[in-house]
Amino acid sequence: MDYFSLAVGFLVGSATGAAGTYFGNKYTDKRKQKEQVNETTRFFDALWAKHQTLLTEMKQDLLNPDYEFHREFFILNKSGIFNHSGKYLAYYVEDHNNLDQQVKILESHGLVENVTEYGKNVQKYKWSELFAEHLCGK
Repeated sequence: MDYFSLAVGFLVGSATGAAGTYFGNKYTDKRKQKEQVNETTRFFDALWAKHQTLLTEMKQDLLNPDYEFHREFFILNKSGIFNHSGKYLAYYVEDHNNLDQQVKILESHGLVENVTEYGKNVQKYKWSELFAEHLCGK
């Protein structure tokens, strides 16, 4: 066997391996990305089905131009006294079944964050930007 044949064989083998790796990873990445999008869609559809009333109200609030950039909301009782200056978003325990538990489920998925101030008896939450964008687009 001569050196020229050995070198050509090595180069062709290397090129074939590199091309296989490149195209294999390229199409695998696209498939994984598509699967991730499908999984996210299924997750939000299931979440929407379980909490439709609350999420519909949240969506309406976020689409309201007055609250377009608000990302915080309060959980209140209609009979309670609440002092807050400026505009704010609030969801009332009397309007939603198990509101506290629904918000805790959203929190466990990382969609909202409890930002209640220490010493305050009013629960305050903050939407994640991803969740706010999803609500506006749903």
